[in-house]
Amino acid sequence: MTPNRNPNPENNFVHFMSISITYTKLLSNRISNGLVVVCLLKPLQPPYPKGYDVNAKCDYHGWAIGHSTERCLSFKCKVQSLLDSGWLSF
Repeated sequence: MTPNRNPNPENNFVHFMSISITYTKLLSNRISNGLVVVCLLKPLQPPYPKGYDVNAKCDYHGWAIGHSTERCLSFKCKVQSLLDSGWLSF
């Protein structure tokens, strides 16, 4: 099952369940038990998207620059998918 999506395109957002630890710590734990793998991301070239942060690195995307692990929508979607499928719980 995928994250809950609002059917109204004007208010299209994903609702993520709250988790009891940081996404950074969760990533480290899930990599060590093989539930999640690092997904390498090709470096972005200018013009950068809105919200791009040259000072932030994402562990889920192989330490790619541009966003933090805590703000990584791809990883949050992965975590939500694991929660929805019962492979992860808190």
